[in-house]
Amino acid sequence: MTEYKTAAVLACAGSGNRMKGSCADKLLYDEGGTPVAAYALMAYDKTEGIDLLVIVTQRDLVPVYQSFKEKYEIQKNVIVTVGGASRMESVLNGVRAVPEEYTFVAIGDGARPLIHPKEIRATLESAWKNGAAALGVHLTDTVKEVDGDQIVKTIPREALVGIQTPQVFQRVEYLDLAARAAETGENFTDDASIYEYYGKKVAFVEGSRYNMKITLPEDLVIFRAMLEVQNEDRTRL
Repeated sequence: MTEYKTAAVLACAGSGNRMKGSCADKLLYDEGGTPVAAYALMAYDKTEGIDLLVIVTQRDLVPVYQSFKEKYEIQKNVIVTVGGASRMESVLNGVRAVPEEYTFVAIGDGARPLIHPKEIRATLESAWKNGAAALGVHLTDTVKEVDGDQIVKTIPREALVGIQTPQVFQRVEYLDLAARAAETGENFTDDASIYEYYGKKVAFVEGSRYNMKITLPEDLVIFRAMLEVQNEDRTRL
């Protein structure tokens, strides 16, 4: 397996509007003495093949995230930069902060605190082989299409997946496509969507449901329970 120099870009600039005031900043929510975003950062720090960590955050939180390196004994070099008006703009700012000698970028979320280094590594290896890759899980719920409050039809779920992060791309190609995408006015909900828009292929890597994204207030309860299970399940460590 040919390895390429790879940086991780961790999106930590979100507003957390859907938390409805349940905490001041979901990414800095403290669980067991460690903020949500720090759990994610430590997972990328432990991943073989990641050589640099770039954190994208709000301007007033830059000192907070700069303190993470020493506070949580992060071994890799860390760059903290400022995000933009949207997630896409923030991630693009983060990728632009990655030095030119890096061939690939792994785009992750600070709001996914239970991502495991094995899952990150598997996505890296797929991207190194295929050019781009995204982690995700197959859906287990029955999926329906609705029109207002009426169910229209059932959509076969066999070919449907829920996409997570990391999503890994060649740095130069990502910079080109993301900059072009920013001018279209389209709503890209993740970075793989940009690649799809331009007809580029992204390999799928099966992940796990541990890799949840904290978005709603109840997610903090689920996170707490899953963290406890993960700590007891030494096979995930």
